[in-house]
Amino acid sequence: MKKHGFTFPEIILVITILCVSLGLIVLYAQTAQLRADLNSQRDNFIGYLRLAQSDTESGKDGVNHGIHLETNSYTIFSGDTYAAENPENFTVELPETVIFQNILLNGNGNDIIFETPKGECNTYGSVELFSEQINKIIQININELGLVTY
Repeated sequence: MKKHGFTFPEIILVITILCVSLGLIVLYAQTAQLRADLNSQRDNFIGYLRLAQSDTESGKDGVNHGIHLETNSYTIFSGDTYAAENPENFTVELPETVIFQNILLNGNGNDIIFETPKGECNTYGSVELFSEQINKIIQININELGLVTY
């Protein structure tokens, strides 16, 4: 009589293959989520930059508009300078996986300010969004005319 079934080494081999496959799937999914976080933060930040410029060009409140950068957040403000205590400021916190680094703006500050009436930017330069977990950097550039590229 012939017995049908799997041997112990065959079962261990199948379990090992399944565990390795599952581990790779989880690793890829986590990396994909981190890339998505970084890209969505880039898109949000650029959207707020363009909104600040648009508010300046349209003459909203008759003042300049800008964005103040910190390592793990940025604040949308109105006026010639950033005032932390202004209740009209709007702060966006970055997720723990994304930070700003290498903020290199004209004048060595942390403020990107769009000037009335044309929305030009005297504090032009570049800033990097960085995710250490996936070791990816997205450089965002703002030129003198307020054009944002990445």
